[in-house]
Amino acid sequence: MHSAQEAGEQDRRIPRLAPGWDPSGRVLSPAEGFLLSRIDGRTPWSVLLHIGGLPPEEIESCLKRWMEEGIVLLTEVGALGDDGTQDGPNSSPAPVDVASTGEANASAAVPEDAIDPELDLSVDLQRRILDLEANLEQPYHALLGVDRNADGRAIKRAYFELSRQFHPDRYFRRRIGDYGPRLERIFKKVVEAYELLSDPTTRAEIERSLQHAPPPPKPEASPEAGAASKPQQSARRQRLERLRRQFRIPEEVLAERRFKARQFFESAMVSKKKERWLEAAASVRLAIAFDPGCDEYRKGFGEVQARVHQLRAADLLEQAKGAWDDSARQEAMQLYEEALHYRPGDPEVNDRAAQLALEIHELDRAREYAETACEVEPEVAGYRVTLARVYGQQGLRDKAKAALEEAIRLDPDDSQARVELESMQRRGRRVRGTGGMR
Repeated sequence: MHSAQEAGEQDRRIPRLAPGWDPSGRVLSPAEGFLLSRIDGRTPWSVLLHIGGLPPEEIESCLKRWMEEGIVLLTEVGALGDDGTQDGPNSSPAPVDVASTGEANASAAVPEDAIDPELDLSVDLQRRILDLEANLEQPYHALLGVDRNADGRAIKRAYFELSRQFHPDRYFRRRIGDYGPRLERIFKKVVEAYELLSDPTTRAEIERSLQHAPPPPKPEASPEAGAASKPQQSARRQRLERLRRQFRIPEEVLAERRFKARQFFESAMVSKKKERWLEAAASVRLAIAFDPGCDEYRKGFGEVQARVHQLRAADLLEQAKGAWDDSARQEAMQLYEEALHYRPGDPEVNDRAAQLALEIHELDRAREYAETACEVEPEVAGYRVTLARVYGQQGLRDKAKAALEEAIRLDPDDSQARVELESMQRRGRRVRGTGGMR
């Protein structure tokens, strides 16, 4: 099998975008947008099959369809220039995603005057919020706390953990001062990192940008080790540099990409005003694929995607409604858990998830969800009743009794809490009367 470089040397077909083509009225998937962003008038057809982010047969189909529609033109030229490369005098490096390329920023000092012990946030949590906010511009993988090569499951777990800690809804009705806007900024950035790393097309663009970033300084090796490794490192560096030069994008192509990115972004803002959030998110993804270095597009994506998450959670909760048989309960539990990925601080969803987990005897999960619901909205008696039931199933009678007593204190008219407390007390008296063990 030929390498991408060898294929490029053999292929004289160079696709390029038709001059003046307007993408604003066209609906493209993120994958198609990524492929379109790779068409620069210099990269051969056969190389696009390797770097286009889709299976080769789909890339072939897209390119042929776009040629028929007049979006893409084909130029028959030599694959390489007279000097043996595809560089031109006006070529320039590919755009670099500044927010996703360099090493993690050094943690900024936490401003002590921002710490307020009187708030309904622990001092330790305030410090963590301030520290994370100060480092929001570090690379996405560093922001999520995952390895650069982490798979989708690791990225999702990291997102869920950060969302569980820093989702603004988790601190609803608490006195948190100016930490509310801080949490909003953090959450939008975490959503941005999660979504862009989870999408293969945008992640490929980010990784491509990372490859153009300068490598971090390495510790000096001993003279003997340096002498032994220098020829090998030099040859590898030269090969890398040749590949980078071959596919370097001319400035005029970059300008055209930025223009198209702006069109996609403006289309996204129109959709946003009309509250067509899914359309807006798709258009911003395409803007990022064409111009990954624009902070405005990434910020806009985080804002739009946060609303998309709300829609996704609502859809999942609607699917989970209804009466369930034994098999459907497991499926409903999965729907609730996925909804909690998007709304981890929603007390009602946590309470409903706790009740369902209790029905399928997932007691540890039931306890986690019930405790979260009570933590977010401590004044709701019904959440205390759910928690009491979980404690009762775990054999924690004293905790269950305390939770029911708290429910009655919050709502003296809660008949269900009174019935369950009286039932628990009767069982306790029978156990003591028979000399049995608790």
